[in-house]
Amino acid sequence: MNGDLHNLYTTLLAVRACPETASTYAGSVYCGLETRIDPLDYYWDGRKRGGHPKYPYVIWQYTLRGWGSLKTERALLRLEPGCAFTTIVPSDDIYCLPKKSTEWTFFWFLIHHRYVVERIKKRQRMASQVWPIPADSALIGRAVDLFDAVRTGVCQDEFTEESLLFAFMLEYERFGHSLLHPAAARERLLNELRTEVLNGIRNGGPTVEQLAAKRKMSRSAFSHRFRDVTGSTPARFVTHVKLGEVTRMLVQTDLKLSAIAELTGFADATHLGKIFRKRYSLTPDRYRHAMRAHSP
Repeated sequence: MNGDLHNLYTTLLAVRACPETASTYAGSVYCGLETRIDPLDYYWDGRKRGGHPKYPYVIWQYTLRGWGSLKTERALLRLEPGCAFTTIVPSDDIYCLPKKSTEWTFFWFLIHHRYVVERIKKRQRMASQVWPIPADSALIGRAVDLFDAVRTGVCQDEFTEESLLFAFMLEYERFGHSLLHPAAARERLLNELRTEVLNGIRNGGPTVEQLAAKRKMSRSAFSHRFRDVTGSTPARFVTHVKLGEVTRMLVQTDLKLSAIAELTGFADATHLGKIFRKRYSLTPDRYRHAMRAHSP
């Protein structure tokens, strides 16, 4: 077990489980920390773990030491330290301690919250079932927070648990997105488009249609690809780049708002002011004064 995984294991081990009678709230999340050494004693079939097709639940399990196996319809996967798997119950997935493995230490969640199950199921289908996750990642951090709260029984109502569960779910989705769209590819696309927007900004462009045409794509196809890679829309990104230039000019020049609007491709000062207030919750003039007052 490497240092980060050992520290994680020590942290989880130190969490004291309270008696179930300590809380009257019946939560939608269950968790545990286990070490399995007997292959005959640890074999789970996703069709024999209960659950109803209309009301599925999620099992998420992270390996700390040793290894286990996950058998899906398509493959037999080895679950090494630092890897997590996600499975939906009921399903045809089988996970177990193989005869060749001498130990499997892991912590796990069973999640019955219907909304969260649907979100996790959607991301898992897109990004595969087994993920390598660093022990010091934000996702594991949120997992530890949830584990601690559920294990110690501090969740006295659904709202406390949901806030922690949603934080875990969002980091799960973010991590899955990064697996599908590595940061290098995302940053390359954003930098490329940022350059094109800045080069054409004084002529009021480029439009999303022009950005798409340059890549020999329709606006719809380009917008779909951009959202998949970045999580945003090209129109929002273009506006973001243009507003970046507006803020720079507000702080570094004495140009009137009408001139800045013309230089950054907005229809006029009124249009720019409306978009600016929506983004920064300040008028351009108040932003200029505030930033200059705090500049060295």
